Amino acid sequence: MKPFTETQEKLLLGLALFGFIVPNGIFIYYALAAPAVMMAALANEVSLVFILEAFFLMFLFAWLLHRRGIRSPGWLAFIIMSLIGSLAFSVPACLYLVSRKARRAAPAP
Repeated sequence: MKPFTETQEKLLLGLALFGFIVPNGIFIYYALAAPAVMMAALANEVSLVFILEAFFLMFLFAWLLHRRGIRSPGWLAFIIMSLIGSLAFSVPACLYLVSRKARRAAPAP
């Protein structure tokens, strides 16, 4: 994979941190402070469609990583990152890590 520029890598890292802190922060807050709201979301059919879509995309992206032969972070690490931090975290974090590895492997100009 051709690495992203350093600016693009910083943007990906920022997006990953945002994805980890903001959506996860909201989820953890409601899971701990208002579990009834979370249970209501799980009982809502529309919410379940979005949850199932997120799982579908997580497995699709993991399969694509495996298919492309990307071993660092790899498909299993991607799934773990997705479950811990959502796709808003795992996709930019994974792209950042793959780009950083490609940059280190590339010969210096």
